[in-house]
Amino acid sequence: MTMNNPVPGYLFLKVILVWLALSMAGFFWGNGLASTMTPFYEFVTEAASTDYVAAISVEERQEDAIVLAATAIRAKQITPSRALPAGTTISSDISVLHTLVPLIIFLTIILCWPIKSWQQSGWIMLFAIPSFFCISAVTAPIQLLGLLEMGFQNAANQAGFAREESFALKWMLLTEGGGRWLIPALFGLACGAISEKMIKNNH
Repeated sequence: MTMNNPVPGYLFLKVILVWLALSMAGFFWGNGLASTMTPFYEFVTEAASTDYVAAISVEERQEDAIVLAATAIRAKQITPSRALPAGTTISSDISVLHTLVPLIIFLTIILCWPIKSWQQSGWIMLFAIPSFFCISAVTAPIQLLGLLEMGFQNAANQAGFAREESFALKWMLLTEGGGRWLIPALFGLACGAISEKMIKNNH
């Protein structure tokens, strides 16, 4: 069974409405989604850095935040003469709404992709679910780690020590430089394109 392709004007209007609807949903229910994702964020954080035991929570503030409390498993060297003692807990945080932006971009593309058949709809959702978790993995948890590393970097710089930048810090700077917009867009476009290829191969 095929579906009619939308005209450009209709598609543009749909994108605007879906973006607004998802943004409103994030505003009202973003804390709930973020809380649901915290075990996944903790898993990714500990996989990305074996230096810490991670505890991630959502705190209601003037601007609600996802907070990482990272406890050092071993002493972490900051400068040749200064280290973070093992067992010390340090924290970083990012706003919930800031975290939701990449997911809103991704879901807007998925929900607005021109669907030609119910079969394609099934394919695009099949690819969208793991993509959602991939985007979540490479944004919030790595950014929280990157903020910790930025604190170490600033302390080292103040001591006049040139400390090598960690992967988490480099990735955080990349995503904050536009990657957090580009990554979900690429995932969304890839899901749509692959779903179209799958239905063409099946015809």
